[in-house]
Amino acid sequence: MSTEQAEDRPRTAAEWPPEAPASGADVLIALRFADRAARKAVSEELAGTGLHTGQELVLAKLLHHGSLPVAQLAKVLDVEVPTATKTTQRMETAGLVRRVKNSADARQVSIELTDRGVELAHTVQEVYDRAGRRALAQLSPEDRRVLRNLLWTITTTLEPISSH
Repeated sequence: MSTEQAEDRPRTAAEWPPEAPASGADVLIALRFADRAARKAVSEELAGTGLHTGQELVLAKLLHHGSLPVAQLAKVLDVEVPTATKTTQRMETAGLVRRVKNSADARQVSIELTDRGVELAHTVQEVYDRAGRRALAQLSPEDRRVLRNLLWTITTTLEPISSH
């Protein structure tokens, strides 16, 4: 491959010497590629489930938190309320979630998983576990812990102050 061709394509991880300085751009670009690879690995395994993009996160959050009002669900998903409303309506039509009235205040409605939704949420968890094991196979437990903490630090640093 000519030098000109090599400069036209992004470098692979193997082409970056570990001791080379990493600029902010290098790190964010690597994060974007890692995110894309992770999403692809998960979406390929979930392709046969009938889930649309983002619905697996709704299942995971409801499995973890239990029943939630749409506004609270939107907050934990970091999306706008209309987005959460549309997503949960679609999932309700698919039989994955149901709306339940609050026993203390009939005006309030929460979203909860159906039995089918719980089953699919466990499948989603298994898919994420497998993809995570594959992604982190070459990292020691300590490296994984450090990576997780660094990623959360980056996330909270980049989030707008209004979302905290």
